[in-house]
Amino acid sequence: MEDQIIILRYLLIHLVCKFDSKRNTINKFEKFIKENTMKKNIIGLACALLFVLAGCSDDFLERSPSDQVSSANFFTQEKDLIYAVNAAYASIGFNSWGTDYGYSTDLLRIEALTDNALDHHSWNAGYRLADGTASSYDGYVETRWKERYRGIQRVNRILEGADGVTDISAELKARLLGEAKFLRAYFYFDLVYLFGDVPFLTNSINPDDCAPTEGAEGEKVAAEECKRTDKTVIMNAILTDLTEAANDLPTSYSSDDLGRVTKGAALSLKARILLYQEKWEEAATAAKEVMDLGVYTIYPSYEDMFTYQGINNSEVIFDLQEMKEKQWNFTMQNYGPNSVGGWSSGCPMQSLIDTYECTDGNTIDQSSLFDPNNPYANRDPRLTYTVLYPGHDWRGGVFNTIPGATYPGKEIVPGDDLTDGTNGQWNKTATGYNWLKYISEDDIDNGDYWNGAIHFILIRYAEVLLTYAEAKVEANDIDQSVYDAINEVRQRADVNMPSVTAGKSQDQLRTIVRRERRVELAFEGLRLMDIRRWKIAENVMPGVPKGLTYTDPDSGGEVTLSWGVRSFDVNKDYLWPIPQAEIDVTHIEQNSGW
Repeated sequence: MEDQIIILRYLLIHLVCKFDSKRNTINKFEKFIKENTMKKNIIGLACALLFVLAGCSDDFLERSPSDQVSSANFFTQEKDLIYAVNAAYASIGFNSWGTDYGYSTDLLRIEALTDNALDHHSWNAGYRLADGTASSYDGYVETRWKERYRGIQRVNRILEGADGVTDISAELKARLLGEAKFLRAYFYFDLVYLFGDVPFLTNSINPDDCAPTEGAEGEKVAAEECKRTDKTVIMNAILTDLTEAANDLPTSYSSDDLGRVTKGAALSLKARILLYQEKWEEAATAAKEVMDLGVYTIYPSYEDMFTYQGINNSEVIFDLQEMKEKQWNFTMQNYGPNSVGGWSSGCPMQSLIDTYECTDGNTIDQSSLFDPNNPYANRDPRLTYTVLYPGHDWRGGVFNTIPGATYPGKEIVPGDDLTDGTNGQWNKTATGYNWLKYISEDDIDNGDYWNGAIHFILIRYAEVLLTYAEAKVEANDIDQSVYDAINEVRQRADVNMPSVTAGKSQDQLRTIVRRERRVELAFEGLRLMDIRRWKIAENVMPGVPKGLTYTDPDSGGEVTLSWGVRSFDVNKDYLWPIPQAEIDVTHIEQNSGW
């Protein structure tokens, strides 16, 4: 096997290395191959070889110029269009270990940039964005920008080249183009709500197209095609794309195509965008269209929703269909607790814990069921399914981070107590809590720390119901359907929280819906957008991020776990900086304050 790998390695290098214009690409491939030689990953190697060969013409002596890839020489058969759309899907989860911090785990990392969680590892991506000290040179900012435009470029080439494919049914072509339009809308939505006005590219471009030009006074200015476009123009355009896509997409797929974009996904993303634009009536209408499809239902088990048992359940509208064969989805490694070898990269904060109601439907400051000496008892079950807290059943014993704590009749799993002397102190939680959502004991038992395959849910039906409720509340169009939507989420079989009863004011319902979004969707990547669109980030982000409070067994004094200090400048931090590398090349304008 090793000899075969070495042969393939040198076949790849010698096949392509003569082409100086590809030298940078080949250097990256050689690094990749060396790594895979060590791992004996023949599948990964074959994929690398295939990728390079796919970019070469049959006759190396009469090849097309390297800067003219293109739609014209690729899109001729049905399979070409299918493969190209598949490649566009790959841009959703940032699937390159070397530059993008781990396949799909990036989509969880963004939670630590909010008041839900913190990442106490200063070397991790996004750390400076969370504490308010990032700059336009931030590597994570650059990656997010680069990967989204990579996806957009792929889609643009698809839309340009599809006319060349003739051996395909009109129905399949329309469906594939609908999928592509959805993906481009998804990428642009992400860009706009992180960066604001961005270049709006609807055609594929070559690097020279964005080369700066000379202004009236001799200064360099961005090329017209690559200047920033008002975000409202972009949002309106992708809403049109989503409407068109929804008309051409099916409501569901057979097992072979599970995970592809559906009509429900297009309408759900449309509803999300309209909600964020504060187009309340239109957002409610789009959400209601999803509800009326009759395809989705609330899955009865919140506990199983984010495990292997919950894959492809009735609530999922759009997700990342992970494969065990694909390495570098290291959710368990990144976010799991120290006791099982995790790095605790996202530590839930006390403010999130306090948001979960008691089982009587009242908040902890109003409920007679809340016991500060036993703070996790009689709480919304979603807390237990989402967060590991001291005393939580875990690995045949209990999870514990509090020094000196005891749990009569139960054995503490070693490794998480902040003072127990076990190795890996730096990988213990900084707040006293660890994430449980998406952490699989199956992966722990099987040793799949670097190769998880739980599907990460990007859109689910509970969000649609809460979108409908919020839009109706903000439009002050409050009727029984608002209560029904909220209660459908709250009364999932294994949650069964008390109903929100009629007669609430608009302000009361606004508070309820926002709290419901926070606890229902925790650790699903939506909180960052929520605190921005509600304009509460300046209230919830600054200060010392706090975890649990416990009584020190030696001094008897109270200790509150905390980590660092966060700042939030309302004049600039509602947007990320445009990457400096982009400005250096194109001379587009920077966001204010950066």
